[in-house]
Amino acid sequence: MKVLFLSLLLFVVCAAQEEEAQPSLSELSGQWRTAYIASSNLEKINPNGPFRVYLQKVLFDDEQGTLDFYVRHEGKWEHKHVMGIKQEDGTYAADYEGKNIFEVAYASKKFMVTHNINVDEHGKKTVMTGLFGSYDILLITRTRSCNISILTIFIDKIIVW
Repeated sequence: MKVLFLSLLLFVVCAAQEEEAQPSLSELSGQWRTAYIASSNLEKINPNGPFRVYLQKVLFDDEQGTLDFYVRHEGKWEHKHVMGIKQEDGTYAADYEGKNIFEVAYASKKFMVTHNINVDEHGKKTVMTGLFGSYDILLITRTRSCNISILTIFIDKIIVW
């Protein structure tokens, strides 16, 4: 778990190199890809777990947020479309594998860090953090094999936070 958290932390440091203002949520609408997900309950993010999501598209407006993603279920990929209603505190409430409270903790045009609290049908609470990259930046990062330098930059940003 510590390794996963540290790798998530390191990767997000990449976002730190950007000195631009955090965009509004509506500006984040578009294609995003999953980089890392950490969870207080590993069963939720294990292969075939309901939160082992492969994000495809995000759409935010003044009233709701919509996520399109894929999950693996019984050996097959399933497309999911989840809509969340914006709450007064800026979070989104959505129904997916129970009740969820979702928020964007940090965002730039290239990276997005999210926080989700899920309470499943058995009342079990799971806290998750996700790191997502814009489609273009993750392609460049993987093509150039510069994950280590990105992680180093991310650590410097976290220390500033």
